[in-house]
Amino acid sequence: MVFPMAEPLKKIRVMVVEYSAYMRYVISEILNSDPEIEVVEKARDGVDALERLKKDVPDVITLDIQMPRMDGLTFLAELRKNYRIPTIMISSLTREGAEDTFKALDLGAVDFVPKPSGMLSLTLEDIQEQLIEKVKAASVIKPMVTFGTGLGTRVKERAEHSEHVAERQPNSRRETVIEPLRVKRTPLPQKVPVLHRIVAIGSSTGGPRALTEIIPLLPGDLSACVVVVQHMPPRFTTALAERLNSISEVDVIEASNGDRLKPGVVYIAPGDFHIHVGKGDTIYLTQEAPVNGVRPSIDILMKSVAATYRRKSIGVILTGMGSDGKEGVKMISGEGGTVFAEHETTCVVYGMPRVAVETGCVDRVLILPRIADELIQLIEN
Repeated sequence: MVFPMAEPLKKIRVMVVEYSAYMRYVISEILNSDPEIEVVEKARDGVDALERLKKDVPDVITLDIQMPRMDGLTFLAELRKNYRIPTIMISSLTREGAEDTFKALDLGAVDFVPKPSGMLSLTLEDIQEQLIEKVKAASVIKPMVTFGTGLGTRVKERAEHSEHVAERQPNSRRETVIEPLRVKRTPLPQKVPVLHRIVAIGSSTGGPRALTEIIPLLPGDLSACVVVVQHMPPRFTTALAERLNSISEVDVIEASNGDRLKPGVVYIAPGDFHIHVGKGDTIYLTQEAPVNGVRPSIDILMKSVAATYRRKSIGVILTGMGSDGKEGVKMISGEGGTVFAEHETTCVVYGMPRVAVETGCVDRVLILPRIADELIQLIEN
């Protein structure tokens, strides 16, 4: 009997765009070490990459930012005119690198992998696992989610639109709920802020862009605080907090050990630290072992929120790979709190939300543009 031959494994085809010849070699070696991935093109800058794309279109691109002739940001802007290729940034662990990375995410990059600032200090072990994991995740990202949003612009457009709506429909629901970004509220005289609720948000791949669809839409006099775990290294979380703060009515800060939770404030967990909340509305940062391979961990945050605030707890799981947050949502639900998860159609990666939904503890599955509205209604009612 003759058995049919199995079809060969279809590999994920990757283009590596990197100015340094050494880095091109290291990144290619990392990716080619996995049997499911094949580096099919290497380019030294954006100009070279665009020429190569005319001959062969890969499944995923890894992209350096600082390059001569055409840098990574300019390349991304040119790329999206004609292609829908998921792109992962290879970003230096510097303040400038963090700021450029956020610009790249706004331009359509789906994720990033940090590299040490010293080129020669880079080893396979430093980034191998997460680079391979992120390339695989990027290879199945839907183009509609990957590109074409420009979230910074959308926030501005929403604000302008809400002002027009307020002029035309002063009593509309859209003014007071859907578009809260520019609604000015005057607190009562001598009103003492009361922390009615605490919101714990967890996000990973695609999270920075998702957070810009939520945080800037929260009103400044929100009677809850928000604590965010975004899987991200140090410096990047600092830049994330500053970036969100610049476009939000709520105050957005990177959390420090001993901070007191206050309504109308968003606390971003610093990279490489777990964040807990405890009695006395106090934040505690620790460097215990990573959980689910990450630090900070969504599970650790949500478990502490549930244990301390019980029915006042609200958990939100956004886009990301893996299962972080699974145990946290169980505990929030078990203590009588409320859990939201982002809908698959708006996730960059439907990993963490899917696992959360499968626990049976999620109260509402929402598309991203609805989450801020639903949070406001739940908190203020």
